[in-house]
Amino acid sequence: MKILPLLASLVLATVSAVANAGLAIIAHPSNPTTGITADEAARVYLGKTRTLSSGTQVTAVDQGAGAARDKFYKSVVQMDDRAVKTHWSKLLFTGKARPPQELGGDEAVKEFVSRNPDAIGYVDGKVLDRSVKVLLIVP
Repeated sequence: MKILPLLASLVLATVSAVANAGLAIIAHPSNPTTGITADEAARVYLGKTRTLSSGTQVTAVDQGAGAARDKFYKSVVQMDDRAVKTHWSKLLFTGKARPPQELGGDEAVKEFVSRNPDAIGYVDGKVLDRSVKVLLIVP
């Protein structure tokens, strides 16, 4: 019986650590991928690939302008908003790719990803729950 409280404490500590960790790159719970690298996420968000190293096809969704988007692109893609817009302008002009669909914010991204098995997105760790799977924590 002493194991149950210990297990509950461990789960709570893990959830708290993730929630305080910053941004989380998330996928639908049925996605077979167990994790991705920042480089892999950057390649997806720059339109260089739609397939993860696991072989899983994904559709990335983005957040609108704001702190989460700025942090994601600075930390993961290593580009500022202006550079990202320039990058996508070139790809759109040549017809090579389309940028990720922009959604309102953390809750909108989480909801979209939870309803679309091929979707990935990024959200603040504070909104995580069982409706999505964490692929990478961005401190």
